[in-house]
Amino acid sequence: MTVTAPAPASVPAPARDRRASRRRGGGLARAFALIGAEVVASLGAALLLIVLCMRIRINPMTRIGQVSGLAGIQLRLVVLLTATLLLYWLVARVMPGAAARIGAAAVAGLATGVTASGNIVGLSGTPWPIYANWGDVGNLQQWAYDVIDGVPLPPEYPPGFPHLLAWAAETFFDGDVPKASKWVMIGFLALTGPAAYLAWRMLLPPLWALGIGVTATLPLVDPYKPYSPLVLMIVIPVFAKLVQVVQRSALLGRKRTIAIGAGLGLLLAVLFLLYAGWFVWSSIGVVVLFSVLLVGLARSGGVRGLLNGLVPLVSALAVFLVLAGAYLVDLLGASGSTKDTYFYYDTASDPGYFATWAASTPGPLRTLAYSPIGELGGVGLFTIVLVAGLGVALGLGLRQPLVLTLAACTGSAFLLRYWYASHMERDQVVQLYPRTSHQILYCLIALTGLAVYLAAGRIQAWIRAHDVEVPLAGRVRQSAANRPRSVVLGALCALGLLFGLAGSATADAFMPRDPKENSAGQLAWYAHNVRLPNGKCPKYAQWGKCEPYVPPFRGPTRPEKPKPAEN
Repeated sequence: MTVTAPAPASVPAPARDRRASRRRGGGLARAFALIGAEVVASLGAALLLIVLCMRIRINPMTRIGQVSGLAGIQLRLVVLLTATLLLYWLVARVMPGAAARIGAAAVAGLATGVTASGNIVGLSGTPWPIYANWGDVGNLQQWAYDVIDGVPLPPEYPPGFPHLLAWAAETFFDGDVPKASKWVMIGFLALTGPAAYLAWRMLLPPLWALGIGVTATLPLVDPYKPYSPLVLMIVIPVFAKLVQVVQRSALLGRKRTIAIGAGLGLLLAVLFLLYAGWFVWSSIGVVVLFSVLLVGLARSGGVRGLLNGLVPLVSALAVFLVLAGAYLVDLLGASGSTKDTYFYYDTASDPGYFATWAASTPGPLRTLAYSPIGELGGVGLFTIVLVAGLGVALGLGLRQPLVLTLAACTGSAFLLRYWYASHMERDQVVQLYPRTSHQILYCLIALTGLAVYLAAGRIQAWIRAHDVEVPLAGRVRQSAANRPRSVVLGALCALGLLFGLAGSATADAFMPRDPKENSAGQLAWYAHNVRLPNGKCPKYAQWGKCEPYVPPFRGPTRPEKPKPAEN
């Protein structure tokens, strides 16, 4: 006789739906909590390092004082990095995934917290920002006063930063625009690492976002005008995320793609209003890339596939135009009449060379053979590695959103660079084409990192498919639980050290230097040697003497200001 067990009681459909909804809600809440933890860890690490370094007391106008200040920053960085590693090791025993995310985010914050701290040390004793109120930063201060006074801004320049500076001056600095400029620039410097990391986290796991996204930013960090490279570091991953959404539009559904597209459109509008240059250099590649994607969707999915792909694009474009359309119209209207005639070191170098630029080159080297001579047919080893990385990334990940976007933006920048450079002698204009070096270098470094990421994935897949046991170094075998912790710990330690060294080098390059040296440090020198609005010289002015103060003009026209040659 066969005895059958009673069938389990069926769960009513409404109850099942409620349970599934609770599970989804719990998963969504946990995801947002982890994202919030990454944001807090990254910003908190940068802020903590800055607060600790504000206690450093040195004379930044002497070389000994500068070295002592830089060493003080590194000492605090080592302490905070060690604390981050210990915290990761403890938390990873309970929550390994969350610990890796928080640890990577904290190291990203420390990365540019070093440079921001170096700026604070280099500007000790003066309320002026780098280059005081001269040059580009002087123009930004004048435009902030214009915003306060209700005077229209130049139509060709993005209005975001002048409005932000005016708001910060009135809200936190009692209308003192130069002092607000100093601290807003330092704030953007501190935000660079966290912003780059969080942008790349939209597409990559924590350690890879740290190792690729933040590493690619190292040559671009600019204490003089940090908001410009910050936009580049964010806008490329945002474009790539939009590419990913278009590719997966059929799977995500209309409502979700509309919401994501609108959010990305909002981000793009904010970035465009802050600095539009990178949109110009990327424009050809981005338009061609999305056109090709839509054609591919139409071929594979017909009209329905094309419509699915258009939904997030139209959503993003609609939000972008609502928020930034007015400035876009002004920019296009002024493009024909705006001419950049500033010829300088980079316009005299080989247009095929992009690995460094004048602002990152020590003064004495500018009088030598520039660009540097490379090892292989005039091409340097660093550039060869980048080109090889491009090839590997295209070979292994041609359909990957990040690879497609980075390749498209690289090609677009090269095309416009050569176009403007080839017409430079005929038209006697530069049109800022040397700035494409920043975009090309950033994209190629990121592509090289992605080549390693994709190759590692292929190797792991091959190992799993062939059930290969990989021997560990030495005779000591680690457990499966310990092995990931040691890998993450090693990566955080190595990247933290790299970022600290790079941040110190950048901060050192912008320490005050005599203008006769013709280096980036002369910009900080002027911050200590321009007379303050109250008639006094800054605390560490050389020999107690300083350059005359030219006040901003509060009205519809502007006075002529002394503008020493910029780098």
